[in-house]
This record gives sequence, structure tokens and C-alpha cells, in this order.
Amino acid sequence: MSLNMGWFLGIFVVFLLINLFVAIKVSKGTSGIGQFALGNVGAIVLAFSFFATRLSASTYLGEPGFCWATGWPYSWIGIFNAAFWLATILVVARRMRQYSGALGSLTVPDFLGKRYGSDFLRIWTSIGCTVFYIMLMVAQYKGIVALFTTLFGLNKVVVIIVFSIIALLYVNIGGFKSVAWTDFIQGVLMVAIAIVVFLSAFKAVGWSFADVNKQLANIDPELVKPVASSGLYDLVGVICLPFYLFISLVSNPYCTIRLMALTDVNKSSFKKFGITLLSIGMICMLMYCTGIFGRVLFPNLTDADNVVPTIALNYLPQWMLAVFAVGLFAAIMSTVDSMLHCVSSMISLDVYKRTINKNATDKQVASVARYSSIVCVLIVLVIAFFWTPEFLSMLGLIAAAGSGLITLSPLLVGLYWDRTSKAGAIAGSLVGVGAFAFFYWIMPINTWARGVVSAIIAIVVTIVVSLLTKPVDATILKQMRCTEVANRTE
Repeated sequence: MSLNMGWFLGIFVVFLLINLFVAIKVSKGTSGIGQFALGNVGAIVLAFSFFATRLSASTYLGEPGFCWATGWPYSWIGIFNAAFWLATILVVARRMRQYSGALGSLTVPDFLGKRYGSDFLRIWTSIGCTVFYIMLMVAQYKGIVALFTTLFGLNKVVVIIVFSIIALLYVNIGGFKSVAWTDFIQGVLMVAIAIVVFLSAFKAVGWSFADVNKQLANIDPELVKPVASSGLYDLVGVICLPFYLFISLVSNPYCTIRLMALTDVNKSSFKKFGITLLSIGMICMLMYCTGIFGRVLFPNLTDADNVVPTIALNYLPQWMLAVFAVGLFAAIMSTVDSMLHCVSSMISLDVYKRTINKNATDKQVASVARYSSIVCVLIVLVIAFFWTPEFLSMLGLIAAAGSGLITLSPLLVGLYWDRTSKAGAIAGSLVGVGAFAFFYWIMPINTWARGVVSAIIAIVVTIVVSLLTKPVDATILKQMRCTEVANRTE
């Protein structure tokens, strides 16, 4: 069976028009580059935006694909994901919102630059995160190609170009508020399709986990073990995995900016944010089971990332299949538009306005933001035309940890320890990324252990160097702790 193009186009056009209407409507309240970069949004909308940004092609295509290939050992990532979202909120959310607001920060690199009085740290984190975000977007492009070539047999070039144009529209219409609200709509749809596809696959395997396990064991006994005998999901890997996820979440600018955008610092806002995020995260763990069911239903796939589209193609009615296709498009778009917004904000504000042209007008900064998003998309396009990862989920996880390590030690240590110095923050950031690269290329170890060990080294270096060097200006710390939140619409 193939997807009827008429059903898809009808639902897709309605979905696109709703998103564009919402983006234009919320953009009317956006004035100045400050609100383009970071507009205040309600807790529930931000929670859906965080979810939709964080879980996209990886959760709906890549990670079910990995579950198809490795079985139950990979399901640990689904269990830990939701739990460590909550840990991230508990550890950094309130302090990050309060301190960044007090310093008038518009981005995570902006906050770090002001917290430590360091232009280098601001520029380094902006450019370093941009490089890793390009990798993350390449993974999303693999997802969109897998989706539309599987369902429609469309040409890869057409899919990539159309997707890029829509992503640029979302980002440039109204900045952060447009991205957050369209992510909210996309997130609601993502939750719905997770439930529908899981139930369809579960029905297809007979509503029985016991039967699924028997059939998996016949294919490969390793698929039913809770912990793999070796490789990514041996005992060391499972122990390190939740901390690796924490690293990729706790300080990553495209995630952390959603904490900075909360309307206020009241406990009730963080409670709403946390409960909403945990609830929808638990629902979307169903996609990991769907990938495992897919191994039983379709044991001979040539590309594991196609398992969820293949299930949908075979077990959903045409109208629901069209909704599924639009929902997966939304899942992938939510990550790409958020990263494009993050990149354009960092380049235009943290590199251009803060360093190259400190007297730049809003119009000039907006132009740089627009052009940087276009250049970023062109770079991703070129890479995606010539190379796509075997498993998009793994590229996404590696890139997320790499960008997280850039900001982890200066952000996490700096939020809790006033003695953290500029030199310590810079050293920890550089050493963290350097250690990650060393363990990746020179002395390979378990993927999850690689990130955790690098983070430990980075934090230790930050603390040691801070103790040996001059502390930051006390007036910065005093300003950071002001309860009165500064105006961030400069």
C-alpha cells in the first residue's frame, strides 16, 4: 500500500496554514531583536516546545530504528529520557531563568559571556554549538528523506529543498515566540501519533509482549536481554547512559533557552513546565516499543530508520496515514526550526552585535540573523546531498553531547559556585570538548562513557583552574542575584 497524495496534501496544507497563521499572529507582539531572540512564553507552551525540539526524527524514526536493530537493551534510553528531563529542570531551570534575566541575557552564550566577563567564551560557545547543530540538522534531514521516500517515493533533492524553505519561513516570521508556538502545535500532534502508531503496531503483534519476546528470541537472543552482553548497552553503558543524556540536555543552548524564556520565576511556572514535560515524555516512550514490534513484523528491513514509516504504511488507514506523515514532518521541523533560530540568534547577537559591530541597529542585526539562517541551511543542504548517517539517532546523540559539553562546566558550575573564574570556565569548556574528541577518535570507549568521563574531566578542570586564577568581578555576581528581572529587549 502507498500513501494517497491527495489525503496527504489536504491535511498538510491545513496544518501548514494553521502554523503560519499562529506564527504571524504571535509575531505581531514581537518588537526588536531582543524579542526575536527570546520572547517570554507560558510554561505549558514551552514544555511542549522543549519536548518537540528535543524529540524529533530521533524519537520517531532513529531511535525506533535502533530498537529494531538492538532490541530491548536500547529501550533504556526511553526510560531515562523522561526522568532526566525532570532532573534538568530541577538542577538548572529556576537559577537559569533568574540569573539570565537579571543579567539581561538573550542567549546561553550571551549569559556565559556576561557571567564571566568573557568575549572569548561567548564567541567560542556560539561557533562551537553552531557546528554541532549543523550535525544535528543533518540527522533530521536524513529523517525527512527516509519519511517521504518511504511513503511517496519522492526525489531526495525535492524533499530537502521544500523542507528547507518551510523551516526558514517558520524562523524568520516572528523569531522565538513563533518557533515556540508552532512547536506547541507540532508537539500536540506528535503525542497523538505516538499513541496511534504504538497501538496499531501492538495490535499487529497480537497485544502480547510475551509473544513479541518469543519471536525476538528466535531472531536473536540478544534482542530480549535487558542489558547487552557487549557494546553500547552493556552494564557500563546502561549506567553511564542517563548521565550522558543529562549532559546533552542540562546546558544545551537550544534546550536551555526554553528555560530562560519562562514568563516568571515563580515555583508554579516550573511545576507546570515539569509536569507537562514529564507527562508527554512518558507517552512518547511508546515509540521505543513500536520499533521493537517492528522487528517482529518486518525483520528484513534494509534501513532500520524506516521501521516506523513501514508500520504506518501497512497498518493505518489512508486518512490516518496522512496525519501520521504530517505529524512526522512536524516532529522533524520542530527541531530544525529551533536549531536554526538558535544559530541565527547566536551568530547575529553573540558574534556580530556583541563583537563585530557593537553599535549595530536592530535592522542590521535582524539582517545578519536572516542571512545566517540561510547560510546554515545551505551548509546542511550540501552535506545532506552527499552524506547521511547510517543511524540518524546516533549522530543526533553524539552532536547533542558535544554541544552540551561546550557549555556544561561553565554553566553548571557557574550557577552553583560563585568562585568559578573566567579562566576556569574557558578551560573546562575547551577541555570537555577536547576530551570528547580524544575518546571518539584516539582512544575509543563506550559511547555513553565517553560523554560522562569528558564531563567529569571538564568539571574538575573548571574547579581546579578557578581556584588558581582570579575570580570574576563581584559586581557581576551581585547583579546576577538581583530578584528584579532585567529588561531583555535591548
